[in-house]
Amino acid sequence: MRLAIVLGYAAVEIGAFALAIGLLGFGWAVVIGLTVFTLGLVVLRGHGRKLVGELRRASRNEVDPLPAMADTGLTALAAALLVVPGVVSTVLGMILLAPPVRKAARPAVTAYGTRRFAATMDRLGLYSVGFFAADGTRGGQVIDGVVLDGDVVYTDEPATGHRHQNGATGLPRGGV
Repeated sequence: MRLAIVLGYAAVEIGAFALAIGLLGFGWAVVIGLTVFTLGLVVLRGHGRKLVGELRRASRNEVDPLPAMADTGLTALAAALLVVPGVVSTVLGMILLAPPVRKAARPAVTAYGTRRFAATMDRLGLYSVGFFAADGTRGGQVIDGVVLDGDVVYTDEPATGHRHQNGATGLPRGGV
């Protein structure tokens, strides 16, 4: 499946570049590809700064963290698309950085993140051992008992070494 995706991506990028060469010529196709790539990185840099500011505000509880977290995932995907060589992936990365597209994609990213988080928690066993019930509420078995409160009194000496018959401590020296 992954090999099919990689081969499909390569075919689309090669086809797009061949089309650009046919329409514009090799030199212009390379210049446009590099220009779009550079422009994408510049836009990504500015967007990254804005996103870090939103995450900082969300960490101080000034804004809802959900949009900032979803935008982080979308920006990471856009960055990956911008870094991968090719005109099609660069254009898709630029489209993904557009605010209306990110706003429309937030619910899907949130749903995907929620499913991944639940799957990870299940894989770690947190749902199955009773920390959380299947419906997301705290669950588990209640054990009746008595809580004791008081001071701890140590009656044994701390184990600092072996005590010999003559009162010396530590390992014996010499032949055993």
